Amino acid sequence: MREYDNLDTDYDKYIKTEPLLSLQKDIDDLTNPDELCFIVTHQSMELWMKAAVYEVDKTRAALENNDFFFARRNLKRTALILKHLSHALWILESMSQSDYHEIRLALGRGSGSDSPGFNRLMGALPTLWEPYCLALERAGLSLDQVMEQPHYDPHVLAYEAGMALLGVDKEFQTFRYEHLQAAKRQIGLKVKSLKGVPAKALEQGVLKEFYPELWQAVERLTHKTTGDSY
Repeated sequence: MREYDNLDTDYDKYIKTEPLLSLQKDIDDLTNPDELCFIVTHQSMELWMKAAVYEVDKTRAALENNDFFFARRNLKRTALILKHLSHALWILESMSQSDYHEIRLALGRGSGSDSPGFNRLMGALPTLWEPYCLALERAGLSLDQVMEQPHYDPHVLAYEAGMALLGVDKEFQTFRYEHLQAAKRQIGLKVKSLKGVPAKALEQGVLKEFYPELWQAVERLTHKTTGDSY
């Protein structure tokens, strides 16, 4: 008998639950009782990252059409997806280190750095900056203008789209930090990954910014407001 029966409702057909639920190991084939949790967590994260890349693509198209409203909406959704990914990592921390290692060894030379969703996001997110700057230029605005007058009507949506970009950048950094902390808890940082890369190398990505010009604009506004010099 199949693990799930009666997968023939309209819901099942639309969501494709039968092929989806067949993508995990059979219970009898699990390396460890916690392996199903490990697999489902990572598979769901790949799906969410696919959705995030799609939102990034929609954002880029909106900016190319000078549509700050839809760019802002798509970016806010992207940030929420990234926040959800950070929370998903907490689930893995419910495993003991010994159970985690048993599952990890079953990966062979697998590594989170091989994640297609993560790598696509890494490539897609930086592509939003140029379209945003060009949209500002076509609107006759500068980044400093919208930062200094965020409530002035012509600037509002451009400002909010910029802050939504900042939010995405922040949530991606947070996700990388949570990943670092999960690795620290489960395997330690003074060890090597299954590919032979030091786990401590994860620290290098935590403070990576996709939109450094936005963070610099925040600093410029602070210096201008307080009269401080650089």
